[in-house]
Amino acid sequence: MKRFLMPLAFTCALAVATPLLAAKKPVTEVSVTKEVAAMLQFMREEEKLAHDVYAFLNEIYQADTNTFGNIMVSEQRHTDAVKTLLQKYGVADPAANTGAGEFVDEDLQALYDTLVSVGQETLVDALNVGVAIEKKDMTDIVEAIELSVAYKDIVQVYSNLLAGSENHLEGFLTALEAAEDE
Repeated sequence: MKRFLMPLAFTCALAVATPLLAAKKPVTEVSVTKEVAAMLQFMREEEKLAHDVYAFLNEIYQADTNTFGNIMVSEQRHTDAVKTLLQKYGVADPAANTGAGEFVDEDLQALYDTLVSVGQETLVDALNVGVAIEKKDMTDIVEAIELSVAYKDIVQVYSNLLAGSENHLEGFLTALEAAEDE
């Protein structure tokens, strides 16, 4: 039986290189484009807006409907899901140091202020605020999905948010119909 012998120089080179190759695992830096990062930040605050508006309105109308309380819990899961993506991709979290009803995005701050003002008027107005938020969310989520097609995990989270918003919209429409019948 003949043995195949490698030349000594090759064997020594291989012996030296092997630990170096093992030590140098491929570095995979996970990053997103500036546009996708900006959209993640916006979606984090927009989901927080929904949560914060529903929490505010739940305090006023919890005796009349459990819709705001139920959907508020879901919105917290939504904002947490986007927060996880921000952390994964190393994107600054605009909601990190904000309280309830506080937003870095000036347009979202103005929207929050308007929505809680309108929602305080009547239960029907508050439920219509919920409808408006969910319709806006769905439009923005579709745009976010289109922008993020290269990132399967982001698209998956956005797709889940979209399905949630569709369910929330249905919940608000059902509650609105019941409130208008009274």
